[in-house]
Amino acid sequence: MKRMSTSVFGLGVLLLLTVAAMKPVNGFSCMEAKLSLLQCLPFLTSSQDSPSSACCNAVSSVRASAPTKPELREACQCLTTAVGEFPNLDKDRAIQLPKLCNVDVGFPLTKDIDCNTISL
Repeated sequence: MKRMSTSVFGLGVLLLLTVAAMKPVNGFSCMEAKLSLLQCLPFLTSSQDSPSSACCNAVSSVRASAPTKPELREACQCLTTAVGEFPNLDKDRAIQLPKLCNVDVGFPLTKDIDCNTISL
């Protein structure tokens, strides 16, 4: 019985460590960022002349979800990778997007940036 309770205790500690290692609920999530920025695809693929308010809200939300330097670097890596994943994406529009939405994301939306060089 004692061996079983020790195993259960050890499993509980392992579970707590796993949960503690997870990102905070309010931290940056690459998947959430990509999903929210789908609002911007009509502009980024040249089917709209300017970004919609929903798109700009998404850009603002993504920036707000990365307030720390490590999260900002993670956002940079996520979004620069995402820019490269869409073959029909207008690269110039991707670079212009934050400015058109009046949001300083802290880095240009281009796959050619070294995310380790960005700062807050």
